[in-house]
Amino acid sequence: MKNGSRVSLPLRLWFGAEVFFGIAAILSITIAPEETGSNFAWTIKPTVTAAILGAFYASVAPIFVLAVFARRWEMVRVIIWPAIVFTSVELAATWIHWDKFRLDSGSFMLWYMSYLLPPPIFFALFCYQIRMQQRLAALEPMGKAVRYSLLALGLVFTAEGFYTFFRPDHITANHAFEITALTARAAAGWIVALGLMMVSMAWEGAYERARVGSPFLILPLPMILVQMLRFSDEVDWSHPRLIVMFLLFSACCLFGLLIAKGNWRNSLS
Repeated sequence: MKNGSRVSLPLRLWFGAEVFFGIAAILSITIAPEETGSNFAWTIKPTVTAAILGAFYASVAPIFVLAVFARRWEMVRVIIWPAIVFTSVELAATWIHWDKFRLDSGSFMLWYMSYLLPPPIFFALFCYQIRMQQRLAALEPMGKAVRYSLLALGLVFTAEGFYTFFRPDHITANHAFEITALTARAAAGWIVALGLMMVSMAWEGAYERARVGSPFLILPLPMILVQMLRFSDEVDWSHPRLIVMFLLFSACCLFGLLIAKGNWRNSLS
């Protein structure tokens, strides 16, 4: 192993647990969003909004698969705080809309555990790992222009996500498709996660330490587009919010592609 501290076994095992949660979500809401009445924690209507949530699950899963196989803590550190904040936001949305969930279903228990457990577990493992982490020189440093642009875009996503969480009517009253307050808050958590991932990458300041998170920046644009096309009759394709959304996700995707190119061996070995 190159310089750096090892990913501890408990953290590696928890990354594996996150892969399990992700696969479970993909098998339900990503593949069959029209069946949330029987295969998910709550019934999501219209179907296109369930499909979009499913797109986010499919987009984030690869980073946890990569994290399972990464050897150095410094290369997966970029994931931790976005994951803590994201799961906390989703947990808060669950508590706010408790009466909307199918509380007696296995799907709900899986949902609930996937957001109740990660914040304290990730935080405890973060505290454990930072005691051993090493200060590493950047092998592939980001230029200032890239770093500041990534930070700015990340802050835009984060601000939009938190604003939508606290004011879901900002979305529910006027969007390219109908969306409930619960689904808006759940989607807001994903926007916050994307934003904080970019902020975390800019903070790391090195491509090799950001690369593991790059699929999460690349995949939302194509995945959301595919899912919306599946249920295109539920979408107002001329709505201005949709245009802004695709511009922002396009910028996110371009940053992801920029970060992903390079020597993956530096990030995984």
